Amino acid sequence: MTHTRTVPDEVSFERAWQRLAGWLAIHSPADHAALRPGATGEQIADLERGLGFRLHPQIRALLSRHNGVTDPRPEYGPDFFPAGSFLPLGHRLLDTDRILTRHRSFAKIFKNDECDPTDRDEQPLYAHAHLWVPLALPNDGGVLFMDHCPGPTYGRIYEMGVGSGDIGGSLWATDLTNLVTSVAASLETGQPFRYFAPKTLHHASGRHRIHWRVLT
Repeated sequence: MTHTRTVPDEVSFERAWQRLAGWLAIHSPADHAALRPGATGEQIADLERGLGFRLHPQIRALLSRHNGVTDPRPEYGPDFFPAGSFLPLGHRLLDTDRILTRHRSFAKIFKNDECDPTDRDEQPLYAHAHLWVPLALPNDGGVLFMDHCPGPTYGRIYEMGVGSGDIGGSLWATDLTNLVTSVAASLETGQPFRYFAPKTLHHASGRHRIHWRVLT
């Protein structure tokens, strides 16, 4: 697959990720500990074969560092976002297997059209769900994904509350580096990311987590 925009280099992503991971290690160590070891080259290659297209370099860089987060522990209960839910709305990073499973699920749910990069104003986002790469899931049926449709929106990060009937999606970042940088800056300063404001909450277990309050 080809695209028409310049892909930011992986060095920029690495710097952004180290900034976010460094904050988590100090201020929310349980979230940092939930990050799994990186995927192998074979796992990433298997994912690309399953998708049918090559991953954006920033996703490859993320998966090489961390293949998602650990599974949530049931003892925390349904009302507590477990360790690893450090992105807004409690999104948890997916591993290569879950990325492919969710990709196939969304491709079946939505009618798939050919992705025409010259006609994006008329083409709804869900029309090319077969070119989504899911990155993270919350606990309410939504999805955070990167658009792999060739053209000006290649690499953009969208959030879509599919479980609540939202199929329009909202743009969260121009690429993964921008998302990670923005989230890290919000955590460092306490200033909102989009309409989410971060706060650290303490759980009865003695652990704490990041809570993103929705601003009204």
